[in-house]
Amino acid sequence: MSKNIQTHNANINLIKKFLDYANCADASYASSKYALYFIFGIFVIALLNGCSFSFKYIDPQYYEFKRLCKKAEDEVTIYNEDYWEIIEKHSDIETNDRGCFYSQKLKQEICFGNFNYKSCTEYKRGSLSKLSIKRYYNNIHYATQIEYNYKYFGLYLKGDEAAGWHWKTSNILICEDLKNEKRH
Repeated sequence: MSKNIQTHNANINLIKKFLDYANCADASYASSKYALYFIFGIFVIALLNGCSFSFKYIDPQYYEFKRLCKKAEDEVTIYNEDYWEIIEKHSDIETNDRGCFYSQKLKQEICFGNFNYKSCTEYKRGSLSKLSIKRYYNNIHYATQIEYNYKYFGLYLKGDEAAGWHWKTSNILICEDLKNEKRH
């Protein structure tokens, strides 16, 4: 079977369509080249902007986390007011070299090293998790707090010349971090 290709009998409209398609492909290549320049430009800006880039501001769970943190300040159940008051005012209390002081109210020596806590995750939904923190002094349960954590993703350059540089891709926020953001 022989092929009989007759280019001189080709339809001029088909040739025009083929050339239009070829021009469209060139334009598509040119626009993809500019898209790559655009992506590279964003990467350079992110590096010059403190070497970090975060997606938390476009995540609806971040705003849910902020709302829950405002509510969490009221989610404290105090069983022993005296121990809670000591922890709340610990920065104003003078201690000896062992980290202890005598409490007139409790009529005993209180050592800050004996305060501890146990936390357990009540639920985890996506990037958001709820923690129940039980606080103890000498195995006496004096308070239960509710805290929230938010894990967010981005690109962060960490380290220094001595320890070496590394990329980190996620961070965790706690409600205390939001309070510190407002102070700055």
